[in-house]
Amino acid sequence: MSILQKGDKVAFIACSDGRDESKASVYSFLEKQLEQFGIYSVYAKTFYAKENTPFSGTPKQRAAELMKLYADKEIKAIFDLSGGNSANEVLSFIDSTVIKENPKPFIGISDLSVLNNALFALTGVANLHYQAMNLTGPDADFQKDLFAQVFLESWASPNDSVTFSYRWICGDSMSGCVIGGNARCFLKLTGTRYMPDPEGKLLFLESLGGGPAAIASYFAQLDQLGIFEKCTGILLGTFTYMEKNACSPSVEELLLQYTKKYRTPIAKTEQLGHGPDSHCIPIGMHLEL
Repeated sequence: MSILQKGDKVAFIACSDGRDESKASVYSFLEKQLEQFGIYSVYAKTFYAKENTPFSGTPKQRAAELMKLYADKEIKAIFDLSGGNSANEVLSFIDSTVIKENPKPFIGISDLSVLNNALFALTGVANLHYQAMNLTGPDADFQKDLFAQVFLESWASPNDSVTFSYRWICGDSMSGCVIGGNARCFLKLTGTRYMPDPEGKLLFLESLGGGPAAIASYFAQLDQLGIFEKCTGILLGTFTYMEKNACSPSVEELLLQYTKKYRTPIAKTEQLGHGPDSHCIPIGMHLEL
């Protein structure tokens, strides 16, 4: 069965930083794009930033709205269109029982890597690293085809979600349940019960900002946590600042400083990350590359 079907209803929410209401027309356009697939949208009460704050509500309010969307049988998927810094504020108020009893995909990128991974760690329910706002961007026509393939076509296996191309840096195969996402935000889960067990997992990493020093610090911390040693492989997405500015050392060179001692398989894709042409990858599903 496909993730979504014609006639389904989905919800928009902002569990990280609230959205700018002056840009409401962009979200209306996203609604219209989804309506072309027969998918209809509703908004959580915690979507737009409240007056004089960057937040769509208090952490408790944002979590309560999220739980309402899980409990609502009519909502088939939850698209978090936010990003920024504050997603981890809601974690203390998540009711994992509600999610387990009403499993459905939570979809977002960037700071929502916090929730993609935490919700999987708490419940075992898989989520999707995908930015629905790309349906309104410069690659909208391509994104509509991609959306139809990923969300509206049936998967024989999770590997049917692998629409992105990749090249090998080390090794020639890897498999495992995917965890990770935005490196900076994934590391917010360090030391908490919301961090997925990395043993036997396939680690996906990408980043919007950060030069060599910042990226090196993320990789050092991941190594110090034992994640590089325990994972079965690493898939690098785009590291936007690093690649746009042709920084040296490169992301690949920085990573190899920490992983070559483990002989960890590493692959690189230019089609997962913050770009308007970015594809989708499931978090909490088993993939084979």
